[in-house]
Amino acid sequence: MKIPPIVFASLALVLAACSSSAEWTPLPSGVEPPAYCAHADASNVISISANNLKFSARCMVAPAGIAFVVRFTNNESAQHDVAIYRDRAMTTKYLEGDSFTGPSVTKDYQVPALPAGEYYFDCTIHPSDMNGALYVR
Repeated sequence: MKIPPIVFASLALVLAACSSSAEWTPLPSGVEPPAYCAHADASNVISISANNLKFSARCMVAPAGIAFVVRFTNNESAQHDVAIYRDRAMTTKYLEGDSFTGPSVTKDYQVPALPAGEYYFDCTIHPSDMNGALYVR
């Protein structure tokens, strides 16, 4: 039995997302973001948190062309923030939220409307450990 290439691509995405590595790979064209990503709710709010120097989600999904909020909860005493960039090169920054310590402290970061595409987010204090993909659809 021959397995279609899309099955291999999907499996590779799942394995990469479940990996403990801090690296992420952009999705191939036309592939939807994984269901386990933190998705914007009906009020265009995406909720994520930090604990043990990790974000609760390695990816977020936001609506295209509509401003949204990243509701970020810091569950530890280490200082954290969230920054959003055009890509991993970090040459164009769309957001850098104020850094703060927890535990159990929440801040809302207002994100301007972004065109559809893939973006990169990280904690500017721990970028090699805390980063991920923002999919705007």
